[in-house]
Amino acid sequence: MLAALRLGLGCHFLYEGVWKIKHRDEFSAAPFLTQAKGPVSGLFYGMVPDMYGRERLQRLEMVQVEKVVDEKTGKKAKVDVVRCAWLTDRWDAIRREFVAFYRPGGSASDDQQKAFERLEREAEQKFNKFKEDLEEDYLPSNYKAMQAYYASLDRFENDAENGQSAPFQKERRWKRMMELRQEADGWIKELEGREQALKAALGDLLDENQRDRGPVPATWNPFEWTRMQQINFAVTYGLTAIGLCLMLGLATRLAALGGACFMCFVVMTQPAWPTIFPPDLPVVGHALLINKDFIEMLALLTIATTAVGRWGGLDYFVHHLIVEPFFSKVIRKSAPPKG
Repeated sequence: MLAALRLGLGCHFLYEGVWKIKHRDEFSAAPFLTQAKGPVSGLFYGMVPDMYGRERLQRLEMVQVEKVVDEKTGKKAKVDVVRCAWLTDRWDAIRREFVAFYRPGGSASDDQQKAFERLEREAEQKFNKFKEDLEEDYLPSNYKAMQAYYASLDRFENDAENGQSAPFQKERRWKRMMELRQEADGWIKELEGREQALKAALGDLLDENQRDRGPVPATWNPFEWTRMQQINFAVTYGLTAIGLCLMLGLATRLAALGGACFMCFVVMTQPAWPTIFPPDLPVVGHALLINKDFIEMLALLTIATTAVGRWGGLDYFVHHLIVEPFFSKVIRKSAPPKG
């Protein structure tokens, strides 16, 4: 039964990891972390970079610039433009990296060089068009709403510090927090969507020969990833490794301890305690701290205290071919000489 428990836990973890690998373009740990509740929820909120968009949506600058408003007469007028330097600099870096990837080598023909010059020119035009739409249309039309949003967010954070503990106050504060996050999330997703649209538009500029080189490769250097990308990678492949090791019975104790640590984080994000809002959904059942996640954590700790990996697992071979001979040799060397 312990071996069956090991396989069941391994199957659960392995499928979670494989599903996340298959849906890596959709999966993000952010919703899990931002839905944390209870006394340590702030720890998990801090893992999500710029959850309220302060570093992005507040770094805007409204200026007036003189632009031609009538092409026929050449009439000029002052118009409001909202600068977003961090985003346009990022887009420009994407454009430059894109162009550099498709730059022909030193032995390129005249046709290849002309195709690259065309790509370079059109990529800059496309970037300027996206930048213009952002700074002269989208951001100015939402600028006042963003300023009002941060005024509301400041008031909410000041109220939260006053320690409202009545049940109706907890419910109201939670709902207001979700509303504020949803409002910021809408603007952030719009900006991210425009970035993806820019990448797609740049890809459409490629000719047949340039397409044969494939897309610009993503970096595999984890130090260049965003914090959320690092967390998503660690969760996805950590769950997969834990599940695979439990299924194979390889490094079973270590895998079980890793799984128990992960389940401990799950329990900490969603503690089953009556005074914590929001309560668990009725369909989940009712629990007083000991819920299904807590029980799975205990099951993993139980597996970690046994030699179940040697029962129908690869740990049998590791133990008898490597571990046991090694310790036998150490014991023989440390034993006092006979006589």
